[in-house]
Amino acid sequence: MNRKDWWWVLAYPGYQLLGTLRHEASHALVAWWQGFQINKFVFWPTRGYWGYVAWDGPSTVATLAAPYICDLLNFLLFFAVCMRIRCRRRWLWLNAIILGLVSPLVNSFYNYWGGLRRANDVGRLLQRVPPQLVHGYFWLTLGLYCVGLVLVFTLSKTARCGRQDV
Repeated sequence: MNRKDWWWVLAYPGYQLLGTLRHEASHALVAWWQGFQINKFVFWPTRGYWGYVAWDGPSTVATLAAPYICDLLNFLLFFAVCMRIRCRRRWLWLNAIILGLVSPLVNSFYNYWGGLRRANDVGRLLQRVPPQLVHGYFWLTLGLYCVGLVLVFTLSKTARCGRQDV
């Protein structure tokens, strides 16, 4: 990474709001799709949470798992784009990596780690789904996210074109 790239990395907390929006929107979309009314939608830090969604029905396995399926789909899409497209503006490529690759990694890791200690989304999934499936999913996807980041920074068209801004 270039020295200039670290400015984008330091801006990560701002990107996390977009990641939280993606996370909470995933819950809300699946709850709405299941026929529940969305009562409250918050995607900024408040009351000890990064964000939350309240709907008028139960939390199902689908509503609980939605953000992590969305993380995987988001990662796969951005991985393909970041690997194949040679960006003329390195800062644009780096922003795509932060939003599409790093944010899903952070979201999944943070919630998986938290679910091992308290009843967040992952903690409730561990109670409702065979724990081996939940652990397996997170170990597999977190490993994929780490390998994907290494590949993007070493083998993508933009990374190989040189370390200078283009």
